[in-house]
Parts: sequence; C-alpha cells; structure tokens
Amino acid sequence: MMTDSKDYRFTTRTTKRDEQYLIDFLNIPKLSAQGELYEEAEYYAYRVLADYLIPLKAHPEKIAALTAQEPINQVVNEQSFLSVITVPLNLDPHKMQSQFIIPRDSAENAHAEINKITRLINEDSSLK
Repeated sequence: MMTDSKDYRFTTRTTKRDEQYLIDFLNIPKLSAQGELYEEAEYYAYRVLADYLIPLKAHPEKIAALTAQEPINQVVNEQSFLSVITVPLNLDPHKMQSQFIIPRDSAENAHAEINKITRLINEDSSLK
C-alpha cells in the first residue's frame, strides 16, 4: 500500500519471545512496546509512539530527525522481523499503519521472510 510521502516512518523490529511479542523502535532508543498477542503489541506500539511524539508536535523537524529509511543492515533471526510504522502528520495512533519489510533481493528470500512472519504471528494461538 502506498503512503503519503509526508507521513512519518519509523522502523521497528518485532521479536517473538516465549509468551510475548516485543516491538523495538530502531531509531528511538529505549522506546518499545510488548503484548501477549501480536495485534496487542502492535496496538501498544502505536500508543507508545504517539505518546512519545505528541510533545514534539510543535517541532516537526525533531520528529523527522527520528524517522528512518528502510534498514539495510538490521539483524533479524528466526524469531524476529522488521516493519515500518507509518504515522500521519497529526500523530493519531488510530490512523497509524504497519507494513512488513520484505527482502527484495530474490523471490526465494521474500517467500522465506513472508513464511517466517506468518509462522510467528500465527503462534498467537499456541499461547492460550
């Protein structure tokens, strides 16, 4: 899905742990969210990000300085994946969206990453 180029973009790493998902913001040290289900962690990530950004609303240049391009050298393993959270200029957490980062180097790598993300997110049902 295409997004407005004026939106802010924040790169995250989601890690599936034994009983929770942890979402770390790669360009904002010490900012993270967690949840028992992936959807819950994603919702909390939107809320945490909005709470962090709202005090900076009068200084859009400071928010822009925290945004990132797609990471080239970020480390992921079999329990983690990368995504980008798109934030509208009004910083409304209800309008934020998350998009998975899929490798573009080969169809094989893209399929492997899609399958890994699907497996990790579908493990939600094994928690209950």
